[in-house]
Amino acid sequence: MKGKKLLPEDRLIISVDTSKKSDVVSLCKMVGGKVSTLKIGLELIYSTGPEIIKTAKSFGYKVMLDAKLMDIPNTVSKAARAIGDLGVSAVTVHTLGGMQMLKETRETLEEQAKANAISGPLLFGVTILTSLDDGDLKALGFKEDFYHSVLNLTKIALDAGMDGVVCSPNEVEEIRKKFGPGFYIATPGIRLPRDAKGDQKRISTPAEAILKGADLIVVGRPITTSKDIGKTVDLYLREIERAISNA
Repeated sequence: MKGKKLLPEDRLIISVDTSKKSDVVSLCKMVGGKVSTLKIGLELIYSTGPEIIKTAKSFGYKVMLDAKLMDIPNTVSKAARAIGDLGVSAVTVHTLGGMQMLKETRETLEEQAKANAISGPLLFGVTILTSLDDGDLKALGFKEDFYHSVLNLTKIALDAGMDGVVCSPNEVEEIRKKFGPGFYIATPGIRLPRDAKGDQKRISTPAEAILKGADLIVVGRPITTSKDIGKTVDLYLREIERAISNA
């Protein structure tokens, strides 16, 4: 993904929301290499252990590890060093952990990559989860709405040297206007018009997200629970291709 020379298959990241290795193997086969990257999150890692990363990579996929790291800087930087040994292509960290945590995590991975003469994983700062809306943020004690909160957290992430941020499609356009094109934006909460919203509250179609300035769209259940996974992947890729051609 480095360099932002992204093909449609690079832009669609499939979120693997399962707890079984057998489901991962089946999914890898059914996707058939139509996308470059799978996102592995907390459910799968805690259920199967980090060896599942090797399983996904054995089918030729890159892995975004959705670790959502957040703790004191020392703890997170040590966790990042362990993650760096797993050979993933991208890692998520929570921007709510603050500037020092983000910077120390980046520095740790950069030092590790340099020492091993490898290209380290991209770091994505998670802003506000797409399952939250203004009412949720108010209940949590936030003074600003999700829109302004995401902009503030994006600035923190970029100042700390993150390679990109994770936000809902609703904030993408303003983030691009305010901070420019020199970083990645990954957007969950992506649905085709026919798809159920599930627990997502801030959603968009693939084409809308791309046209607003998103680089990567993350899709889980609408693809992984569909009757024909390969056909559904094709639908998403065609949407992305149309958006690119109209950009």
